[in-house]
Amino acid sequence: MFAAVRIIGRFALPSVMGAALTISAGTAQAGDAAARRIIGFSPDGAYFAFEQYGTLDAGASDSGWSEIDVIDTRTDEFVGGKPILVVDETEEATLTLEQARAQAAAQAAPVLARYAIASQGEQTASDKFTFPGEMVAYNDISRLEQVSQKWLSALFDETGISTIQLDQILAASTSDCSASFDATQQGDQALQGEKAGKALGFRLTLQGQDGKPFKILNEDKTVPGSRSCPTSYSLSESYEFTPAGKPAVIVVLVQRFSQGFEGRDRRFLAVTGQPR
Repeated sequence: MFAAVRIIGRFALPSVMGAALTISAGTAQAGDAAARRIIGFSPDGAYFAFEQYGTLDAGASDSGWSEIDVIDTRTDEFVGGKPILVVDETEEATLTLEQARAQAAAQAAPVLARYAIASQGEQTASDKFTFPGEMVAYNDISRLEQVSQKWLSALFDETGISTIQLDQILAASTSDCSASFDATQQGDQALQGEKAGKALGFRLTLQGQDGKPFKILNEDKTVPGSRSCPTSYSLSESYEFTPAGKPAVIVVLVQRFSQGFEGRDRRFLAVTGQPR
């Protein structure tokens, strides 16, 4: 079973704001900040699955949606080439959140059974102020984006990872996302260069106990259109699973923020792989 967090990342969120977010997170029914549910790993560590869900910020529609990602940790690719998604984006949508989640779970059940994916592994780091298990209230999404962390301290018994570092970078894009860069990003030295035809991507680096990076787990060369011109990325949490007689597998959940219909949206990306 997933264990409690052992090491928590550095938090810069003021206590007053943290309290406000905690209160609104528990009652949120509006806004498009996804919540996530960890499903787990396959016994051999080759597959990882999680669900993210919420309600669309699409004007009159308050339609529920659910996406279940089943990922091959050896290739960091979706099983079947895409996630399992249940959504109705029409303005007349009547799909409730409960119905969407039930339908997605039914579609995912054969895949989860095929790979025997179950709740196993350990959460090894988390930024608790990302409220990953909650649909954060609409008015709090922008504040959540501003305070979310770009690095987490973690303790991986099998891998020796001390820190997970996220850096935002320019990457090629199937869409021109230059308008999504805000004033802060425009002045960021790491993001200097021609932004036309580019989008915000990210690099994910693992650092050892000596503080030195030893592996790049992800470095975007292109940003797919499905990310909807990201405005920022941040770290949410990480997981570790060590199959019997096999190397450890890690999963890092990254928050992706983008401009939605009424304001900022939040989605989760899972970056998977072997650290060594």
